[in-house]
Amino acid sequence: MTTPTSAPALPGRVLAVAVCSAFLVGLDSMITVPLIPEIAADTNTAARAGGLFVSAYALLFALVAPLCGAMSDRLGRRRILCTGLVIFALANVLTGLGGDFTVILISRAVAGLGSAMIMPSVYAMIAENFPFEKRGKIMGIVVAGLLSSTVLGVPLGAYLAYLMNWRAAFVAVAFVAAAVYLMVLVRLPAMAPKDPQERAGNPLASYLGMIRRAVTTPALLCVLGSTLLWSAALYGMFSNIGVFFSERFDFNEAQTGFAIMGSGAGSMAGALLGGRIADRLGKRRVLVAAALVAAAGVSAVPLIGEHLVPVLIVFILWGTAVGVGQPVLNTLVSELRPETRGTALALNGSAQYAGMMLATSIAAALLQSSFSFTTIGILCGVCALAVLPLLVGVRVTAPQKAPVQPAPGTEASA
Repeated sequence: MTTPTSAPALPGRVLAVAVCSAFLVGLDSMITVPLIPEIAADTNTAARAGGLFVSAYALLFALVAPLCGAMSDRLGRRRILCTGLVIFALANVLTGLGGDFTVILISRAVAGLGSAMIMPSVYAMIAENFPFEKRGKIMGIVVAGLLSSTVLGVPLGAYLAYLMNWRAAFVAVAFVAAAVYLMVLVRLPAMAPKDPQERAGNPLASYLGMIRRAVTTPALLCVLGSTLLWSAALYGMFSNIGVFFSERFDFNEAQTGFAIMGSGAGSMAGALLGGRIADRLGKRRVLVAAALVAAAGVSAVPLIGEHLVPVLIVFILWGTAVGVGQPVLNTLVSELRPETRGTALALNGSAQYAGMMLATSIAAALLQSSFSFTTIGILCGVCALAVLPLLVGVRVTAPQKAPVQPAPGTEASA
């Protein structure tokens, strides 16, 4: 496992880099949503097949994230983070230059590879620099950074596409990635990788060994299953929300972007408050409440009908519940297998994007087969409720290792 340097300002620098990196990944994963109708028209593709752009991104993330997490455990977080940012930026340039459906699909998959190198490294750095008792709050801040992209980045990207074209939005994301890369080089000191003796031998065997050790923890498997279902409950409907608003209310890209802004604001508030509340009341208890609200919200959005204001209100409440739950899941994973923390968090990211890929692919197939958005919403609600029985197998009662010693008598609850 990597060890942080002793610089006193390191936790603050790590948090700043983590928030900016999370914003970037959130921006890229969501910016496609309001642009799908325009991309589909430009590439002569059915709009209801546009969810496959999200599926391609999620598929490669899900496949390679465990390996990337193990690489960060072995080679150092900063090195893997910087490599991921370079790949990420180049992929977005390729998306902006893409001339047909296939090229754009491939470029979105490559962007997923870059994200798979970024986010596990970010979450592992947070876990290594903040104690478990406060980690719900800190993870909430990072997830709020991720979700803030839907408040600021996605609406601005959608508006840029409205003023110019959808290609300009992806090129703009590449410039943001370059800025974050420079920030990492300037603000984040190099962190020591594993001892050279530990790095000797077959690298692939070492990576696979880390993954194998991580998945032998039953509680971790329960959290990974919860993350997969949580992600499916969100993205099955959310990846098609641009098409939903376009068909139901005749929204253009800018209008959809502003609707997503409202949901993103709710998600940010949920992440910031949910992390703090989970540290006080217990992480599983808060996650149960969030799952119930999320299930009700995602099911209700398409059921309300042609009434715009109620749809927007429920859309925001649904986003708030999602924001509450995500940092709790990340916090639980961060302490279940500390010795392979990067690997465990990468597996969690892999589960998240596997859920995204499965849900978006199934939703795209159902919509192309003339199923309604009501069907999609109900299926997503069922996924959110299915998280509840898995939480029975998840218990974290005390931090096993933390960079800062907690006060005497302090105990972390889950």
